[in-house]
Amino acid sequence: MSQSPRRNILIVSSDPTLSKLLGLVLTTEGHQVIAATTGEDALDKVPQRTCDMVIIDVPLAGMDSYELCRRLRQNSTTRYLPILMLSSKGDVADKLAGFEAGADEYLTKPFDSKELAYRIRNLLLRAQIPARPHAEPLARGQTIAFFGTKGGVGKTTICVNTAITIQQQTRKRVAIFDGDFFFGDIGVHLNLPPVRSMVDLVERIDEIDADLVNQVMVPHSSGVRVLLSPFRPEKADLVTSEHVKRLLDILVVFYDYVIADCHSAYDERTLSILEKADDIMLVLTPEIGPVKNTALFLDIAPSLGVTLDHIHVILNRANSSVGIEPEEIERSLHHPIEFRIVSGGRPVVMSVNRGVPLTIEKPDHPLAREIAHIAAHLIKKEAPRKAAP
Repeated sequence: MSQSPRRNILIVSSDPTLSKLLGLVLTTEGHQVIAATTGEDALDKVPQRTCDMVIIDVPLAGMDSYELCRRLRQNSTTRYLPILMLSSKGDVADKLAGFEAGADEYLTKPFDSKELAYRIRNLLLRAQIPARPHAEPLARGQTIAFFGTKGGVGKTTICVNTAITIQQQTRKRVAIFDGDFFFGDIGVHLNLPPVRSMVDLVERIDEIDADLVNQVMVPHSSGVRVLLSPFRPEKADLVTSEHVKRLLDILVVFYDYVIADCHSAYDERTLSILEKADDIMLVLTPEIGPVKNTALFLDIAPSLGVTLDHIHVILNRANSSVGIEPEEIERSLHHPIEFRIVSGGRPVVMSVNRGVPLTIEKPDHPLAREIAHIAAHLIKKEAPRKAAP
């Protein structure tokens, strides 16, 4: 039997056989079962009972399963409950529909009872709010921004893998902030379900506390936690530059490292991230477009409030034979290249497509070793933690 704490779990299913099977698995794991046969029944029981998790079967009699999921996410008292959706439909489109409705996990029927128990334990573990020990006054962590003046230079891949490597090397608290507010890909790189995003914090910006931050931050199996960007482009405008500054100020109190993946633009929100950053990792590739744009950025950086000493240039795909040598790039930039990363080739593309970062899947890959060098540099130069204002 599991040694995990006893939890109250609501099963919502119109199938009595499935409800019985689920109840057997849950009681074997030491949990208390609450049963509902329809979505309407579930919405009535949730406020009356203390629930730690909800399992929703597809389909349901009466209210649609996806509608139930959406209503639970819209209710302030149930918004952050872990939700597992069960369905006989296993197509990608069906799973995406479940995630878009608000499910944290999606399991296809028929399922193995051991896998079900594992998914339940994992979801309950994710939902736990780990206390962050700190002395008064609160201390501030380190903010690191990854920025590129042009898309397609591998910035997000390097950002994600650096964050995971820092966490692996330090075992400290590491947060990733997805600063591409329209089309952020951090969730794709880490295979995270689109359940909670920074919009959940922006909507309650004056009520944010440690509990709310940890409920909204999406955990990854590596140990990092992620503040995802809005899931739909039309939601991006809900996040202002003032929100960005406030969120970074909050995260840097609760995390030792806040690593932001920036949009390749000079809008106010991106500039807010760059201004807050202790270090800016400026990524480019040996191509004329990125080199030209990077040189322009370095030229205007001081006028944007960015200190050149905080900028560290990363040349990605440095071994590409495209006719532009690193020394020539340095002359064009009037700034040194501090880190050179070789082309990762097919393994990098495969790792992104699977949502498994290369530093986890192939830690001995040349690209992973070079990212480890970047991480070690950032860890070594970590300034003494300052008291929060």
